[in-house]
Amino acid sequence: MAFISIKKKGDRSADKLGIAEPVIAACTTNPSGTMKRMLSRELGGITGAAVAGLTEATTDAETSLASGFPNGQNFVVLARQRLIVTSASVMSGKPEEIVAEWLRGQVVDIQVDSGTISAPLTIALTDSTAVQVEGAKGADPASLATALSS
Repeated sequence: MAFISIKKKGDRSADKLGIAEPVIAACTTNPSGTMKRMLSRELGGITGAAVAGLTEATTDAETSLASGFPNGQNFVVLARQRLIVTSASVMSGKPEEIVAEWLRGQVVDIQVDSGTISAPLTIALTDSTAVQVEGAKGADPASLATALSS
């Protein structure tokens, strides 16, 4: 499978978004459990309800660093100095505007698990909170973790 070049979309949109530093890696994300909820709708009935019940997300306190992570489909862009989250256009799929950001020093780790439908991402922050989202497998979510650790 060929990866969709989300990094290229981030590079092309950097000026429009006001990202003056180099974009190192990028990935599209959805709220945790999105793919399982979509699958459960297809399955329907009791099986669908059971699958949907497995995807309940936990929320952090409103004052935590993780609480600033927006819900919905987003682009997560790792730049030289910041981890940036942008909204994604429903029509074009391009980054639209910066909706959240953290200094790279505030991002402790990015873990990418291999899921069957999507790639769960956990973004750990310095205040011991974390954000859990799903990365689209074809958008190379592991590039974020690799770039942060190097």
